[in-house]
Amino acid sequence: MDILLKLFWVFLKIGTFSFGGGMVIIPLVENEVVMKYGWLTKREFIDAVTLGQITPGPVVISATFIGYKVYGILGAIVSTVSVILPSFVMICLATQAIKKFQENKLLANFFRGARIAVIGMILQAGLSIGKSSLIDFKTIFIAGIALISLLKYKLNPIWILLGAGIVGLVS
Repeated sequence: MDILLKLFWVFLKIGTFSFGGGMVIIPLVENEVVMKYGWLTKREFIDAVTLGQITPGPVVISATFIGYKVYGILGAIVSTVSVILPSFVMICLATQAIKKFQENKLLANFFRGARIAVIGMILQAGLSIGKSSLIDFKTIFIAGIALISLLKYKLNPIWILLGAGIVGLVS
């Protein structure tokens, strides 16, 4: 039961402070799940992130996967509910105030600053995953092709993930 409470608390915090979407919270999740509690190895964590990126709802899928690895079905349920709960509550509370938020200069300035921090957090997530994943010429080549496909050719990320997965399978 102690582990379930820790899972609940970890993913409640993550769900509460995950401004900017799934990629932004990768360093936060990694710190809690790999560094602090040791529930997953670095490799298992990267697998969880990868699973989340190739399925709908990356944060929820990663939380569900981690919860399942730590405490089976019940852990998956607790992790999933707790990561969704803060957003659900915030959306319910904010529905009435959306119009006022749009006109609030102070809040607009807050979001402008927070967007800049999101860039740094996404970069840190990419570097963290890159350190563990870019291990030889093949992985560096695949990452390079993926980056070129995204930036130069504006290829849909789904096709890039599918292609990279196929290359990983056949090599």
